Amino acid sequence: MQDVLRAPGKRVLDRIAEQTTALFAFDFDGTLARIVQDRHAAVLTQPIREALHALAVKAPTAVISGRALLDLQPRVDGIPAHLVGNHGLEGLHTSERVMHQARDCCRAWLNTVQKEQQHLTKVGVVVEDKTYSLTFHYRQASSSQEAREVIFHTAALLSPAPRLVMGKAVVNTIPPGSLHKGSAMLELMHQLQSSAALYVGDDDTDEDVFSLPDERIVTVRIGKKATSAAQYYLGRQSQIGRLLEYLAEARGRISVS
Repeated sequence: MQDVLRAPGKRVLDRIAEQTTALFAFDFDGTLARIVQDRHAAVLTQPIREALHALAVKAPTAVISGRALLDLQPRVDGIPAHLVGNHGLEGLHTSERVMHQARDCCRAWLNTVQKEQQHLTKVGVVVEDKTYSLTFHYRQASSSQEAREVIFHTAALLSPAPRLVMGKAVVNTIPPGSLHKGSAMLELMHQLQSSAALYVGDDDTDEDVFSLPDERIVTVRIGKKATSAAQYYLGRQSQIGRLLEYLAEARGRISVS
């Protein structure tokens, strides 16, 4: 992995920016917004909001998040970006059949989860119903290991068996066969007829994009990690503003020329 803000990385960013149909896509939590103890308190800082807006008015821009679309929308209100929620399931004109299947699957899972609720609550696990997926949060658990054990025990009881995607102090349970961030990225590029794309994310939920065998997509991970499939990294989340500003400036240079 190479630092995307060093000279070689910036040259790659410039090559993407000069393509008029290029797509710039970002995860939300841990990427555009810093991770916080209370997930409801996650917001874009004013500088990040302004930098993202500046890019979005100059180039196709997207936010692809594990959050439900109704949860994501007010957090990026006023920014002209394409929004994709629930790990790729919402916001891409997904068929009613697929949506109904995911919703019915999660309803069935909730019946099982409710039977385990006492054990989950005891170890500090909070279950978030996102209609089309479920997320088990354990950021405030006294023992992360114990919390994960109870979550995995509960997940093993779910039928049909979910796709598990690990995040930072969360375990996402996603209906089998549902879209993921990687397929959402490809679908969005198809809809926008994108010739190139940049995707920035921060954890395991973003590896579905990082691992795509598509040379059109340049991937950036927040934080260097040897096992990640991302091509580049950004040292820390606080640098996302610098990246956004550079992209907007690079796009502006192309527009002027």
